[in-house]
Amino acid sequence: MPIYRVDKLISDFDETISEKDTIQTLVATAIQNRNVGDVPTIEEWKQMVEWYRTRYSRRCNKWLNGPREHCQGTVADFLSDMESLDVASIGKVMNKGFLAGLRQEQLRKAGKQVQTREGARACLSEMHSAGVSVEVLSANWSQVFVSEAVRGFCDAVVANHILYDEQGYSTGQIELRVVSAHDKWRYFKSRRSKTGLTAYVGDSVSDLRAMLEADVGILLGENQTFLRTIDRFQFSIKRVTEESCHSVDCSETRSANKHILHVDSWKTVNRLLKQT
Repeated sequence: MPIYRVDKLISDFDETISEKDTIQTLVATAIQNRNVGDVPTIEEWKQMVEWYRTRYSRRCNKWLNGPREHCQGTVADFLSDMESLDVASIGKVMNKGFLAGLRQEQLRKAGKQVQTREGARACLSEMHSAGVSVEVLSANWSQVFVSEAVRGFCDAVVANHILYDEQGYSTGQIELRVVSAHDKWRYFKSRRSKTGLTAYVGDSVSDLRAMLEADVGILLGENQTFLRTIDRFQFSIKRVTEESCHSVDCSETRSANKHILHVDSWKTVNRLLKQT
């Protein structure tokens, strides 16, 4: 049985454990299970996605483009600006009723079909079997959906809740628990190990504060907005490969000038966190 350097691992879900963002899956499942002619339609959802992407791109360019010395504001200001966009977009989703008409069994069925990143299930299952507590902290809209996707290798899931009427159909409203980088940081602090080290794995700017709070903060993949943010606000990041794992001192990530560790796969995460 392998021994790990951490007592607990907390991970983001969408595009960290899952291969792709799964919000589209939730909306498509709701639309497919409504009667023909009901609104909103898939075309309206595409318009909603374009609305969000356009504003997301504008905000990223405002904060992250141009000379660093021209940037007015802190990383906290940037993350707060991005949070306001996420809150506004979720409000539009609820007002339009994109998630109305779902039953929990439909969400569970969709969750079972989620494709995970290569090596994610193997890594997290091995860590879980070795006694490491594994939790998911996600801004996904359905805790039921995420819980089904990570069944078998996860101790707990913190995510948002789709609300249901008395007949068991979703109303289109969401009980919001995790929306922003601040929310993830707050939940991470409350759920980290009280006795040992805790790692956090994520892929996007909403994970940044939790990564910096973690004993071992790990960026998985090549999210360009995240990398631009790191460069703009001058955080330290260290690329780690399977071959270089053995030379990484995880205590460096807990120093005053802590590194975020940048990996390309769950296989590298597994090797990095194993004791040699």
